[in-house]
Amino acid sequence: MRKLILIAATILLAACASAGKPTPVDKTEPRRVVGTDNDVRIDAEIFGDHLANSVNIPLKYDITNSRPAAIAIADLVPETSYDPETQTVTVSIGSEVPGESLMPRLIAIAPGEKKSFTTVARVNILMPSSTPLARIPHAMRIKVNFLDDTKQFEKLIAIPERGVYDPKLSDELFPKWLERNETVYTNALPMRWTMPQQDETPAPRRPRRGRG
Repeated sequence: MRKLILIAATILLAACASAGKPTPVDKTEPRRVVGTDNDVRIDAEIFGDHLANSVNIPLKYDITNSRPAAIAIADLVPETSYDPETQTVTVSIGSEVPGESLMPRLIAIAPGEKKSFTTVARVNILMPSSTPLARIPHAMRIKVNFLDDTKQFEKLIAIPERGVYDPKLSDELFPKWLERNETVYTNALPMRWTMPQQDETPAPRRPRRGRG
């Protein structure tokens, strides 16, 4: 049943994205995370309550810019990472560094503007063991990377392509990207860890030898 619900949520989010402007995050939703730093706020809904070695997690998130200047977000597929020390999975939106040759499209968010997005985070975690001492994931949070100065990146804002291959532009923007990048983290949302199902088919019994 949970898998059916997750699949239905994924289809719903895809339909919302294809239909046009995504709907804002429901702030009454219990499975919501929030993060605010330096006048940039993120509200997000996480559709699903479990993690596994390999699982897709649909997300809906709003980014609100309360700064006096515009910010920009790289339009990239989210990346996920796992920290066994905190037992937390982090979904990274945007990018801390540009590509070496392929530069991503940037989405600008004007002062006082809020934009809504939907996406699916692919989580892949290789657990070394399933013993009681293993530090299994038990929480998820979201990290948003944004550029605090859009003027230096105008060549990438709202371009029709998802990315452009331009090694010269990449070299030019690399130090500026590192300098202007900022991050916002949300709180961590509790998640359940689901172990992969093992084959419980009993082994065939060996026939007994007859008495001669």
